[in-house]
Amino acid sequence: MLLRFFVFALLFLTASLSQAQIITHDTYIDAVDPGIRLFVRNKQADPGIKATDDNVVLFIHGATFPSTPDFDLQYQDYSWADWMVQHGYIVYMFDKRNYGFSTREKAMDEPAAKNRPVTRSFQAIRDIGAVVDYIQKQHHISKVNLIGWSWGATTAGFYTSLHSDKVNRLVLYAPAYAYAMHTNLGAGTAMQDKRKPSDFNYTLGAYRLASKAANDARWDGEIPVPDKSSFRDEGVRDAFAMEALKTDPTSETRTPASLRAPNGVLEDSFMQATGRRIWNASSIYVPTLVIAGEFDTWSFPEDRELLMRDLTNAPVKKSVLIPNATHFVLFEKGRFQLYNEIDAFLKAAP
Repeated sequence: MLLRFFVFALLFLTASLSQAQIITHDTYIDAVDPGIRLFVRNKQADPGIKATDDNVVLFIHGATFPSTPDFDLQYQDYSWADWMVQHGYIVYMFDKRNYGFSTREKAMDEPAAKNRPVTRSFQAIRDIGAVVDYIQKQHHISKVNLIGWSWGATTAGFYTSLHSDKVNRLVLYAPAYAYAMHTNLGAGTAMQDKRKPSDFNYTLGAYRLASKAANDARWDGEIPVPDKSSFRDEGVRDAFAMEALKTDPTSETRTPASLRAPNGVLEDSFMQATGRRIWNASSIYVPTLVIAGEFDTWSFPEDRELLMRDLTNAPVKKSVLIPNATHFVLFEKGRFQLYNEIDAFLKAAP
């Protein structure tokens, strides 16, 4: 009888949340480093629920695009943030320095070749730390759940390896880690200095330009069948590109339109992909989920195998592969498997 009551209560809460209005609150906070302001978005249900260490989630974006088009795309039912709110979470996301609506340093307004890569991983985790501390103070909690996608998974893992005391559970979605034969990030790629093969190619400069055509080509290249619509709704591709370009006020000044994406991620990823890792998963002390699409070419199976091997101190570690999915599964027909696997992991008993 008691079990039936709890099941009924859970179903009632889920139905209530799915019908609740979702409130969006955008703000700016100070980063750890002077002169840097970070854009932060919070989404939660109205009427709200009490924040706990278990139900607050921080999304962490990847290498090229900022947080809002990634996690809060307002196209049909593609806002992962809204889905999470409807399933009982208080959701946050933010833009790392030099991305999206956060502060862009002087180097981002100068010719790319004039400066070295900006927004290195050690700086990105300082930004994560500033946002985590802000969330803790806002809600009077001691821990948050982190969900990182792509380079966001790298920086989420890096941060957690130093601050496990502030993380409840960690989700690494499509992580690159330490695979030393990575065909897209390591030796033989444009990131390698051809005159000094062990060095990063610093002629790439502070940032790169990301266009819709380039992202479409990358996404199409990962879908292993001619009919791309078998993996995704074609409309989401255009909706994502439109929203991503809006996050850079200079995007329409170039032909084709393109946003500026910092190259610090490329330098650090090249180092990882040539045997010089920047963090070690053995220093993570929280339950960790490693999850990726079957055809992902940023996160190789070897990356995830090495992660699982190194997660020696995680009290729980789990690896999930989503079939018939790419790096962009959050926008594909298999996205609800991604969402549900993560939801189940975050709500699993200790």
